[in-house]
Amino acid sequence: MDRWPSTDEDVGVVDADTGISGAGVAGVTGAGVSGAPGVGAPGIGAPGIGVAGVGVAERAGLARGRGRPGPYRVVVADDADGLRELLCLLFDTEPDFTVVGRATNGAEAVEVVSRTGPDLVLLDVAMPVLDGIGALPRVRRAAPEAHVVIFTGFSGGSLREQVLALGADELMEKDLSTGVLLDRLRQMCRRPRPL
Repeated sequence: MDRWPSTDEDVGVVDADTGISGAGVAGVTGAGVSGAPGVGAPGIGAPGIGVAGVGVAERAGLARGRGRPGPYRVVVADDADGLRELLCLLFDTEPDFTVVGRATNGAEAVEVVSRTGPDLVLLDVAMPVLDGIGALPRVRRAAPEAHVVIFTGFSGGSLREQVLALGADELMEKDLSTGVLLDRLRQMCRRPRPL
């Protein structure tokens, strides 16, 4: 399966102690994360994409160009626990991204973004308490320099137009492969955001 699962059932969440299971979910098999606690996905820990052979200096250099050194700071907001944790795991295997916050709904996302000042926010559309569209203008006010991506299982020109008008930098669909997702996010983060 080369798409992002949209529900916990698609991901195969086991429980809070054991984390996630599910074979090859969302293309992270062999993601190169050895010793990640609480993760039981087959293939995780095998060599693959990621940080092999990349030193600390190279990691910091990869993410330069936005006013400070180091990896791009990411907040992931999605109410599907398994998908949110898979995204965080994916980012944590890449030397030029680091997860600084997680949120399960839009209101929590606004609070986490305000507290952490991220460079990149992935915001799901369908979330409880406050959905991604309702949270988007508040996230934008809390972090005007951050790149905000609406990450959704829905598609359509009208949704794209709506979120761009509300301040999103991009709308990306959850069916993107992990490689394409990371490449598009890197390209976006390397460009300064017009204020």
